[in-house]
Amino acid sequence: MAANVNFTTQPNLKNKMVETLFLYYIWGIDKVLEMKKYFSIYVLLILLGLGSIGCQKDSLVTDVPHNVEPDPNWPPADSIPIVSKLYFKGKIDSTLFTLQDSIDGFYNLVFDSVYAPCDADGNGNGGFYSQLTGMYSLSGIHTLEVKLLKCIKDPTKIAEQKSLLHTGAFPYGNSTSLNKVDGVEVSWVDNTGKLWKSLPGSGSKNDDSFIITAISAAPTGVLGDDLIEGTMNITLYNATESIRIEGGEFKFQYGVY
Repeated sequence: MAANVNFTTQPNLKNKMVETLFLYYIWGIDKVLEMKKYFSIYVLLILLGLGSIGCQKDSLVTDVPHNVEPDPNWPPADSIPIVSKLYFKGKIDSTLFTLQDSIDGFYNLVFDSVYAPCDADGNGNGGFYSQLTGMYSLSGIHTLEVKLLKCIKDPTKIAEQKSLLHTGAFPYGNSTSLNKVDGVEVSWVDNTGKLWKSLPGSGSKNDDSFIITAISAAPTGVLGDDLIEGTMNITLYNATESIRIEGGEFKFQYGVY
């Protein structure tokens, strides 16, 4: 049972309780004031930090010239690096291609073929012979093929087979049986599967050429007997349409003897 306190009979106890309550009140006010003080300091520090950031000097370059014509002598942008010994790089139909042996499904292959009989000696003896090389894809799409063509008397003799190859410029040939022409025939299969080929006589333009610049022994581990290097700037045709190979550079294995 709770005890009843009579403040009239115990004045000292009443005074002590009032004094205690007053002290707690004063202590609470001090704490609130102290918290306000620290909060004000914290806000001031944030404002000073934002001010220093906002007032930082803009270091962006502002003196870059505008509307300046491009420099035609500026070097080309970096292209795909050549990491294979056997490759082709150049623009085909305005698109830059870098085709490398054993990379992304492309392979530099070599083989030979006899297309049809021909008259190599004026007596009806001979075979229309070809050595083929190029970059071939597994799908057939984006396959670039180079054929060196020549009517030779005996396609089984290595000396005559080797007579197709030399350094320098080549005329454009034709491998069709009804229009056999000595020279080089270059073909390309685009991404739709359409075949484009060089044609005899189309190299009469000054900007058309197929040139072998170097011949050396093939490295070990490849099928061919030789290694050929060269350049090509060629117009390829499909019926009345045409596309260009521009700035083409190649290093291919060559020769199956």
